[in-house]
Amino acid sequence: MDFLTVVTPEGSSSRHELGRTNLKIGRSSTSDLVLNQDLNVSRLHAELVKRSEGYFILDAGGKNGTFVNDRRIDQPTLLKPGDRIRMGATTLVFNGTPSSAVEFSEAPLPQMAGTIHLSADDLKTPALAEMSVILQATPAPLLGPRGRELSTPGMPPTPVPGLSRAALNIIIEADKELVFHRPLNELLETIMDLASRAVRFERGLLMLQDGGALRPHVVRVPPAEAGRPISLSRTIVEQVMTKRESILTADALLDDRFKAGLSVEIQQIRSLMCAPLWNNRQVIGLIYLDSRQRSGLFTRDDLTLLTHLANVAAVKIENARLFEQAVAAERMEQELQNAAEIQNHLLPTDGPPIEGYEVFGTSLMCRAVGGDYYDYVTLEEGRFGIGLGDVAGKGLPAALLMASLQASLRALSELGLPPDDLLTRLNRLLCHTVPENRFVTFFYTVLDPLSGTLTYVNAGQNPPYLVRHGSDPVRLSQTGPPLGLFITTKYGARTLEILKGDILVCYSDGVTEARGTSTEEFGEDRLTQVVHKERAKTPTGIIKSVTEAMMDFCAGQSYQDDVTLVVLKRLP
Repeated sequence: MDFLTVVTPEGSSSRHELGRTNLKIGRSSTSDLVLNQDLNVSRLHAELVKRSEGYFILDAGGKNGTFVNDRRIDQPTLLKPGDRIRMGATTLVFNGTPSSAVEFSEAPLPQMAGTIHLSADDLKTPALAEMSVILQATPAPLLGPRGRELSTPGMPPTPVPGLSRAALNIIIEADKELVFHRPLNELLETIMDLASRAVRFERGLLMLQDGGALRPHVVRVPPAEAGRPISLSRTIVEQVMTKRESILTADALLDDRFKAGLSVEIQQIRSLMCAPLWNNRQVIGLIYLDSRQRSGLFTRDDLTLLTHLANVAAVKIENARLFEQAVAAERMEQELQNAAEIQNHLLPTDGPPIEGYEVFGTSLMCRAVGGDYYDYVTLEEGRFGIGLGDVAGKGLPAALLMASLQASLRALSELGLPPDDLLTRLNRLLCHTVPENRFVTFFYTVLDPLSGTLTYVNAGQNPPYLVRHGSDPVRLSQTGPPLGLFITTKYGARTLEILKGDILVCYSDGVTEARGTSTEEFGEDRLTQVVHKERAKTPTGIIKSVTEAMMDFCAGQSYQDDVTLVVLKRLP
């Protein structure tokens, strides 16, 4: 839905959703959008009209005019996302927020008498709990005009060097304000609110390190400048971030290098401060404030206060990040559990009842969900399809592709296609739908119980074994490449007879490649030996024996890959 972001003269902002009808804007209570906090706005100042082309802004005769992107309008103007509408001291942003882009300039860091640097060693103070005790034991000072402390005979010195009692109160207030958890965005806004109560500034930034880059998260500018870029000296940023120094410039206009600087914005700055967000381990960002009014020059006390506030804020920000990460991890864990439950329902729990045969399969995921897949498909004329596959990769991406493979296989099975045609079509389908870096190894066989034949296609899957009494296992080798690689691949099929007592063992590479503390793999020989030894058991018992042998071989180590087994046995 279209919306306006309303920025008041005080700098607060709110969102106003736009409906399908026209919107009257003004100071009158009868307006659809009432701006009664701005005396420079007329009773009916402007109107927003919706047409087929979009929203138009019309000036309704406001005494101070209506401006779009700082240009006064005298006719209906079509709005684009991000356009700034100014009425008096109020700014409306159409389908956007009033955040200003931050640009880094190469303007040098001034080295002059008016520039102050505070290092980490200059900022050592007692813990906040100690500050509170000190304040309670310290008499309140007499305050003069504009809240300045007056010297009082017999008054003890400031309890913490570099911080006034008022400054200490602000730091303790900040700790109380930030003690409870808040969403990170709300926390950052609160920190800037505290900074504005501590120090008078015109423009302010709170920036955090995100993915190796310094990005603005809170931008405070006068309403008339909403959306305009802010230029920040790269030299100052590097000094603050790498040396953990706080910097104050008393009057940047007095420095010749600023006069010749590359940024017009910086040439207008009379005073600026920048403090690192230091969480006792690393600098995670910075707070930047500036002023263009001579009456608003910052002092050393302001810089000390801002730096202490930044230190408190940095710890709170880090805690909020860790909390949100923990919540996100918990949410992801819950989603994975839900996905695992769904996946377990997709995989069959029992084999189909086939007269003269038994079949059983299982899949053990190394993560909550995985990409291994097995299934049974009931076909016409009493035949049954048995499939086992392995999607390249692990976790949720592989699980999603596995679900797609299952749906496609079952849909194609309804067409009554022979195994080779079925996999040829399945391959073409996957080539059109899966990413280039994904593929599926897949074994599919059709059992005809009456004739005792297996017709199979092996698309790059680990070769299953037909274990027979008194003879070597028969290896069901590949008949084509994995699915999803080459759209022109045509798969061939092979047929063999399954005799009474024969056991077909299908498996994923998580079985044969299982390792313990050494680099030796469980391997195909151990697999077939266990099956041959336990051939008198049911498929369920054979799979149990195989997994137990794997656990013994791996010395209790967890699976490094998904483990999937399907065993088909023709009863003697």
